[in-house]
Amino acid sequence: MDNFGSILKNLRTQKGFSQEAFAKLIEIHVSNLSKYERNLSIPSLEVAKRMAEVLEISLDRLVHGENIAQDTLEDTDLLTLFNKAQKLSSKQKETVKDFLSAFVLKADLTQKLAQ
Repeated sequence: MDNFGSILKNLRTQKGFSQEAFAKLIEIHVSNLSKYERNLSIPSLEVAKRMAEVLEISLDRLVHGENIAQDTLEDTDLLTLFNKAQKLSSKQKETVKDFLSAFVLKADLTQKLAQ
């Protein structure tokens, strides 16, 4: 996380937020944001999540400067859907997981039966 501050500042300015406006949106004091951007302090996970949400990016991108999940998952449409699914309620997420598991199981069985 040595580059966290510069990554954060870069992303914030790319979105056109001043420090004051961004700090207000993520519900922290501007002096804390300044410390994060100068690598003098590290935000809590909750604050980092709020930062990522306001910046409309993944935590991977906020922390590492790149989207590791995107590098792992080749289908960007699936990645977008997974990101949107994270905002669903717990019950809705379980339904999505059950559906996806059933679909993958069916595909696996179909492939094995075809051999």
